Amino acid sequence: MTIKILDKNTAEQIAAGEVIENPASVVKELVENALDAGATRVDLDIEKGGKNLVSVTDNGRGIAEKDLPLAFKRFATSKITALGDLENLASLGFRGEALPSIAAVARVTLTSRTKEALSGSRITVEGGEITGQEETGAPPGTRVQVRDLFYNTPGRLKFLRADNVETTRISTLVSEMALTNPQTAFILRSGGRTLFSSSGDGSLLHVIGSLYGSEAAAAMLELDRKDISTGCIINGFISAPHMTKSSRRWITLVVNGRLVKDPMIVNALERGYEDILPRQRHPLAILKLTVPPDVIDVNVHPAKIEIRFQKPEVIKGLTFKAVKMALQGVQKHSLWPEAPARPPYRDPAGATSRKSATREEWKPGRFFGSASQLDSHPPQEYKTLSPGKAADPEIVTGREAAGTSLSELRLIGQFMQSYLVAQKGEQLLLIDQHAAHERINYHQLKNQDNHSSGTNKAQLTIPLTLDLPASWCERLPLLLPLLEQAGFKLDRVADNRYQVKAVPFAFRENINQSDLYDLIEDLVAAENEPDQDPRDSILITIACHKSIKAGQALSREEMEQLLRQWEKTPQAGYCPHGRPTVISFDRRDLDKSFQRSPGEGGG
Repeated sequence: MTIKILDKNTAEQIAAGEVIENPASVVKELVENALDAGATRVDLDIEKGGKNLVSVTDNGRGIAEKDLPLAFKRFATSKITALGDLENLASLGFRGEALPSIAAVARVTLTSRTKEALSGSRITVEGGEITGQEETGAPPGTRVQVRDLFYNTPGRLKFLRADNVETTRISTLVSEMALTNPQTAFILRSGGRTLFSSSGDGSLLHVIGSLYGSEAAAAMLELDRKDISTGCIINGFISAPHMTKSSRRWITLVVNGRLVKDPMIVNALERGYEDILPRQRHPLAILKLTVPPDVIDVNVHPAKIEIRFQKPEVIKGLTFKAVKMALQGVQKHSLWPEAPARPPYRDPAGATSRKSATREEWKPGRFFGSASQLDSHPPQEYKTLSPGKAADPEIVTGREAAGTSLSELRLIGQFMQSYLVAQKGEQLLLIDQHAAHERINYHQLKNQDNHSSGTNKAQLTIPLTLDLPASWCERLPLLLPLLEQAGFKLDRVADNRYQVKAVPFAFRENINQSDLYDLIEDLVAAENEPDQDPRDSILITIACHKSIKAGQALSREEMEQLLRQWEKTPQAGYCPHGRPTVISFDRRDLDKSFQRSPGEGGG
C-alpha cells in the first residue's frame, strides 16, 4: 500500500477529533481561553445541547484585530513561546489547538475588542477556512459563537447523545469550573432559560451552596495544609461523614487551577476517612492543589484532564494528612450524630449502580414491600416486618422447616446474609436475595405502570425538600411524568429546588433525603440503550433502590415472605438487569461430589 500525505482538510478534522469530542469539549476550551484572558464574568448560551449553538462571552483582555486570523492557525498561541515554558506554565491553554480544532468542524464567529481599541472586530470561519473579517462595535472582551457542530463530519454527529444528555454534560462541566474559579461569575443558559449562575464573589462555600444546597454547604469542613519541603499546598472543602454520596461524581479535583481526574488523589482522600465512611459511600469534596509548575507534566492527555506528578507520594501524603486532620477536628467536637451505620450493600456479581447505607439508623424491613403494597389500600393479610429483628443464628431444625414447605420450596436458611438457601424436590437452591427482590419489585411496578389509576401514592405529612445540582435539572423535568406514574410527586418550588410530596407505598417507611438523592442521581445519570424504553429504565432503578440488600440480615418471617413472592413472580430466574437470581445443585451431582452412590444411606 502506497504511503501518502493526507490533504489539509482531512488532517485538520482528524486532529480536531483529538480535542473536540462533543459540545462540552467546545465549552471547556472556550471557557479556559476566557479564564486565561483574565475574565471575571463568563456568560454561556447553548441551544439543542450545544449542537446548534455554543456561545461564550467574557469580559477579558480581548484579541487585537491583527491577531484574529492567527488565532485560527494551528499551534498559534500567546501563552508559551518555547518548550521550556511548559516547566513554568501559568495558563490553562498552551497548545494553540482549541480554536482551529473547533473551527475545523463547525461554523465559528468570533467578535473581540481590547480595552485600548475604539472598536471591535468580527471574523467568521467555516470548516477551517476564514470566510470574512470586519470592524464592528463591541464591548471589551471576546464572544465566540459556535454553530452547527460537526456539520461537515456527519459520522461524528450521529454519535452525540440526546440534547438533554449533552446539556447535562455541559452543566456539570460549568458547575465544576465555577467551583474551580469562585472569583469568576458564571451564567449558563439553555434556550434562554438560566440553568446555573454563580456570583463570582470569591467564596467557594457560596458556590457549593448554590450548586448543592445550603445543607451541603453547612456540612463542609475546610482543608488548608502545606508541605514545607516541596511548597505544595492543599485547600478546599470536604463533607462531614454524615454527608455522603452514592458515587464519586461529587469529587472535584483542581491542580494549579486546572480540572483534573486523578485516581491517586481520590484514593488518598477516601483513605483519610478510613472506617468512618460507610462502605460504597463517597464524600462530597472540592480539593485544590497548588504545586510548583516544574514538578508536574500537564501535556499528557489531549483534553488536559490528566497530569503526572514528579513526586506522587508527596501529593498522596499531603492529601491524606489534610483530610485526616479536618475529620479529627470534627470527631473531637462531635458535630455529627454517632448513629450506627446500616449494613452496606455488597453486590457479589460486581454490578454497578447499587447503593449502600448512609450514616443513619437502619431498620431491616425498610425497603421490603408486599406484592400489593403499591395499591392505595395494602391488604390486611400483609404482615409488617418487625423493625430491628434480625435473622436468628441458630440452625433451623427439620421439623421447623417442614412446616414452611410451599409447593416443595422449603427454606433452609440464609448464607452470608446475602443468599437464601432452599430445597425444592431434589435440588438445593441458592437465591440472591437482592436480585430476587429486585425482580419482585420490578414486576409490581411494571403491572402498576400498565394499570395505573393514580391511587398508588402515599402522601408525606411533611414534604421533603431537595436542593438538586444544576446539572440534574435539565433532564429531571423529562423524568417527572414517569416518576409520577411510579408513585412519586415532585413539585418545583425554585430554580433547583423540589419538594417531594408523595412517594410509592413501598417507600413510605423511613424515607429520607439521602435515599431520594441516590435514586434521582441514578435516574439522571442513566444513559439508556437506543432501543430501551426510558420508562423501563426508571422502573428498574426504582426496583433496585427499594429492594433488600446483600449483607442484610433477615428474620425467618422475612425470608419466607421473600420466597413466597419470588416463587409466584414471572421470569423469577433473572433480575431486571439480566443477572441470575438463583443457581441450583442437583442431588445426583452432590452425591457424585461426595463419592456416594445414588440412594446410599449413612456409613
